[in-house]
Amino acid sequence: MYLSNILTRVPHKFSLQTYIKEKKMKVPRNTRRDFLKQSMYLGAAAITAGPFCKLLAASPAKSGTAMKFGLVTYLWGKDWDLPTLIKNCEKTKLLGVELRTKHAHGVESNLNEQQRSEVKKRFEDSAVTLVGLGTNYAFHYADQAELRRNIDNAKQYIKLSSDVGGSGVKVKSNDLLENVPHEKTIEQIGKSLHELGVFAADLGQQIRLEVHGSCSPLPVIKSIMDVADHPNVAICWNCNSEDLDGQGLEYNFNLVKNRFGDTVHVRELNIGDYPYQQLFNLLVGMSYPGWVLLEARTEPKDRIAALNEQRQVWNQMVEKAKSSKIKPKAGTGVNIIEGENKVRVETNGKLFTEYIFKSDSKRPYFYPVIGPTGVAVNRHWPMKEGENEQKDHPHHQSLWYTHGSINGIDFWTDGDKNGNVVHDKFIKIESGKDVGITQSQNKYVAPDGTVICTDTRTHKFYNRTDERMMDLEITFHASEGQVILGDTKEGSMAIRLAPTMRLKGDVGQGHIINNQGDRDDDAWGKRAAWCDYYGPVKGDIVGVAIFDHPQNPKHPTWWHVRDYGLFAANPFGVSDFERKPRGTGDITIPAGESLTFRYRLYIHKGDNEQGKVAQYYRQYSEIK
Repeated sequence: MYLSNILTRVPHKFSLQTYIKEKKMKVPRNTRRDFLKQSMYLGAAAITAGPFCKLLAASPAKSGTAMKFGLVTYLWGKDWDLPTLIKNCEKTKLLGVELRTKHAHGVESNLNEQQRSEVKKRFEDSAVTLVGLGTNYAFHYADQAELRRNIDNAKQYIKLSSDVGGSGVKVKSNDLLENVPHEKTIEQIGKSLHELGVFAADLGQQIRLEVHGSCSPLPVIKSIMDVADHPNVAICWNCNSEDLDGQGLEYNFNLVKNRFGDTVHVRELNIGDYPYQQLFNLLVGMSYPGWVLLEARTEPKDRIAALNEQRQVWNQMVEKAKSSKIKPKAGTGVNIIEGENKVRVETNGKLFTEYIFKSDSKRPYFYPVIGPTGVAVNRHWPMKEGENEQKDHPHHQSLWYTHGSINGIDFWTDGDKNGNVVHDKFIKIESGKDVGITQSQNKYVAPDGTVICTDTRTHKFYNRTDERMMDLEITFHASEGQVILGDTKEGSMAIRLAPTMRLKGDVGQGHIINNQGDRDDDAWGKRAAWCDYYGPVKGDIVGVAIFDHPQNPKHPTWWHVRDYGLFAANPFGVSDFERKPRGTGDITIPAGESLTFRYRLYIHKGDNEQGKVAQYYRQYSEIK
């Protein structure tokens, strides 16, 4: 059967237990779709290129928010074959679609390779993005054979989504069974999602857990996601009445927003009493970059007119959300500003640092790092020429995190035979009065292009008057198989300091001390909860302290802290630090699991006593 035939036929921390009792997450190529989208986004009046001739109006993306408005084929598109569906989405400028299974589009797992390629080409040759596929597979079943059937069938649609150019598959949380302990069902759902996440990662797909059924209370969803714990498993917010339970929408939203995926489902925006404006305020406030997809429930006589109406309501709500977005007043608070291949962090109107992830760099890094006296505490080279700076170790780029042995591959130093840490995307960019946050995902890519593992990085920047402070949290995900973080001193949470802060050299006047009392050269290779490196910078004594969180693996960490300004927390290099057999310091992350490291960078005036480093560490150590 040819695809044309298929396309034109209609186919047939809280107490979870108490809560339940009370309630009973390629190389781009230019296609015609890219051409059409760019034209729409620019508000082109017309295109006069053969078959591309059509009148195009400006897209809502012109509004400046990263969110995009699209359609789930349920209900308004359920009986449109694929050409009609694409045509109507283009006509109404809902330029993204989730294809619900068993609808007239005919995109199902029984398509052969040629048919899948034809579906993919239809979308590539249009202005419409295939956001993904929507299935009804769920994983709450007590019957283990039924559970396995749902998992295996979901995998078929994950493969299908990859083949036809989608980016993910929606599944359902569904039910908590009355005759099974709820905690057992939650664990089963979470483990099933984790299995799917591992499978989806190899295909570049996202598993989107739709908040649905008796699992809809957000504390339940959070518990499921805590078990799932895979970067390719994410939440599809579904606009249920349960979103308003307990402490209300904002509380429940914040409970799970760090696990949001690329899709949010909404119903008709101007029908019913769901607080869509408040939801959009929250989405705009977190700079949500995904698709908000209309999953309509009514049956209007003119669906094209209804879609146009919904798009107009959407535009109005987003504009209102943008205008009401709470930002620090100019010159106050922590402002995070997106730029090209970087984000800029300002505290009270002054530069603190920039997070840089250029394609020609081997890893993301922060540069410059400005201390409380208004002067950079980092070495400037190799980013630019600096006064009295030694041009050694070109991989020491200001402030960074990476490691010298990940599955035997060196991600620490530069070179064609070494790995690259590649910025994938931002999950969150959020300014605030007291704290600003960025959260991003990265891929660890071997010289042959193989992805070894991934990480999620959360950086928090604090609004402080007399010091500078930021938290760095790095979660490694063994998303591609087992990960061995190898025993080497070349790593990991590191900064290269200004030349005047060094212990040695023509201008070096610095000192090192840790909480165990080890000083200067004696601090190298020693274990300590914190270490402080201080010295003069443009006439003022400034110190840089790194805090190792008590919950970190192998706390207290070892310190790869050198007299020439290298300053690194390293829990791996035991063989170098303590002259033990190579491999003693290895940390293994089993396939599909994750491991988190947390640090605080505290930049202060004066030495460790004047900067009250021990006191500030005690405060940090109490954060759970």
